[in-house]
Amino acid sequence: MTHAAPFQWAAIFHKENLLFEKGAEGLAFYSSTNKTRDYSLPTKVFCSWCRSPIMDEGRNVCLLFPESIECGDTDAERLEWRKAFEVDCHIFYNQRIVEIPDGKPKWAGMDEDSERVDDMGKPTE
Repeated sequence: MTHAAPFQWAAIFHKENLLFEKGAEGLAFYSSTNKTRDYSLPTKVFCSWCRSPIMDEGRNVCLLFPESIECGDTDAERLEWRKAFEVDCHIFYNQRIVEIPDGKPKWAGMDEDSERVDDMGKPTE
């Protein structure tokens, strides 16, 4: 997660569904839990050259930042690729700083494990 960011656009993947073709080459790590740059879960993954954040890696899943993926040669191809990462729902909505009246499902905490809320954060059931 990007700490102190008002919004975070992330896609959650199970680790077995991801493959870095060059392994850890070009990647840097930081585990805030363990306060180390050695690879230790959970960890934040960055480009080792420019330090741009790529994803957060946990035991079973990765939160990948879609803006770090480039796909397509034209604006139309890139827009089509972005649609694959369109927002499905909002989690931890009760901790929001602004309302997001987009009609997408909203959860007070983690999706499916918390209460469903409406665009104003009120319980729906």
